[in-house]
Parts: sequence; C-alpha cells; structure tokens
Amino acid sequence: MDGVPLDDSSLYHQLAENLIYLIVTRLDIAYVVHVVSQFISAPRMTHYFVVLWILWYIKGTLLYYSAYSSLVLTGYSDLDWANDPTDCRSTTGFCFFLGDSLISWHSKKQTVVSRFSAEFEYRAFVDTTSELL
Repeated sequence: MDGVPLDDSSLYHQLAENLIYLIVTRLDIAYVVHVVSQFISAPRMTHYFVVLWILWYIKGTLLYYSAYSSLVLTGYSDLDWANDPTDCRSTTGFCFFLGDSLISWHSKKQTVVSRFSAEFEYRAFVDTTSELL
C-alpha cells in the first residue's frame, strides 16, 4: 500500500506547495518539506503519509509571535567549511530576528572552493552582512 501511486495527486500537490511557503517561518520543517516536494510530480501513499505527519507535527508545535516584542535586530551566522565530500564546497547560513520574530533566513553552498578557513569565514561574513543592505 505504501508504494502505491496516488489516484488523485491534487491534494498532495496543494499541501506540499503550502508547506513550501510555511518554511519561511518554520525552519524546523525545512528539510523534510524539501524531501516531500521532490515527489510532487509522482507522489505515492508513503509521501502523502509524510505530508500528513508534517501537518500533525505543525499542529502540535504552533509558534506564536508577540506584538509586544522589542524592535532589536539580531543576526546569527553559521558556517561549515569544506564539509561536502563530493565537491569540498562550504555551506553558510544566517538568520535575522526582529525582537523574537524571525524575519529572514538563508542557507546556501558557496560557489567557489575556499582553500583556507579564514577566506571562507570572510565570504560567510560578506554574505550575511550584504543581506542587511
């Protein structure tokens, strides 16, 4: 039953698309939504059950944003220097909060291979600060 293709994939397609928009504010589901969105063209029952599980998870972990939080802008950045064994490229990521609310985030693989960690850290810093401009 799990490997059976869905007869009508329109509901799966709609749910997966909505989950893609939701990951802007719910980073905790970004990876699993990325995985299920790869099967939009030919979903199976297994994929549909995963989408239902994601919805169940979201319902149990609702996040609330306060209108009374401070207007302090805080940014965080992280890097992973040359950890991909296939191409030795590095990954950077950053997020910005306005008060307690996440307002922007980004994660990407570097387009060039850095020979030194200091060079990579500089590139990550430039990527993070250029988001503010």
